[in-house]
Amino acid sequence: MELKSVVGGTFGPEGSDWKEEGLVVAVVDKICCVQGGELREVTRRSSLILTLSVHEGRLYDGGRYSQVYDTVADTKVADRSDWVLSLCSHQGVLYDGGSYDRIYETVTGREVAERSGGVHTLCSFGEALYDGGGYSTIWETLAGREVGRRQGEVLTLATHGEGLFDGGGDGRIYETLTGREVGTREDSVLILCSHGDQLYDGTSEGLIFETMTHRKLADRDFPVTALCSHRDRLYDGGPYGFIYETLQGRMVVGGTKAVTAMVSVPPNLFQALWSRA
Repeated sequence: MELKSVVGGTFGPEGSDWKEEGLVVAVVDKICCVQGGELREVTRRSSLILTLSVHEGRLYDGGRYSQVYDTVADTKVADRSDWVLSLCSHQGVLYDGGSYDRIYETVTGREVAERSGGVHTLCSFGEALYDGGGYSTIWETLAGREVGRRQGEVLTLATHGEGLFDGGGDGRIYETLTGREVGTREDSVLILCSHGDQLYDGTSEGLIFETMTHRKLADRDFPVTALCSHRDRLYDGGPYGFIYETLQGRMVVGGTKAVTAMVSVPPNLFQALWSRA
């Protein structure tokens, strides 16, 4: 991978300002650390990486390769029959869902739910785990209770403040448990992210909005497939070849391929990943 530095800073573990320390991204089939405008490849997979999740102090990845890996150890922890689309840590257990229309306890392999379509998104909120997907309904996963119905696919779930929110193929964003519509977009809502005191959304047409105020913040050339709150900054990425600090409109890294996932990790985990790189 070609590495391009586009912002200032001293790189490396000693004497570094580490402005982006803790931000990890999936770039097509590679997992990379972001630090000071540089990408460092940690590891790569045989196909597209679609989801990253921190669980019990470790990073896990899944994707089109139909497996889940402990990223730092580079060890496979689960095999699935199709694409892994979502990973979520909930009350001490890691869960996965995907194109195999099921949700599993990842490490034990125990099936906890079966759906009528692909599971696109999992989210921990309060005492419960929730899921949404191609079945146009939202479920309290472990209780087996339906909590909402939508007109299209549910593509993203996110917590914000005291609420759970969802968005999807119909372009609408809802407060999930009340069913209150809080936003409408002309295109599919691919990603929701809570940052500071605001909720943000990214669409299939490359637009990023402050969800509640409907204020447009950015217009990218391609879909926004990743939004991540890290420290006091919001980042976005997608197949447009750049990682941006969204609110400042500042390009952090250029010359990448498609960014498919982002995650903020704690410093000790970032150090372990950086050491692998």
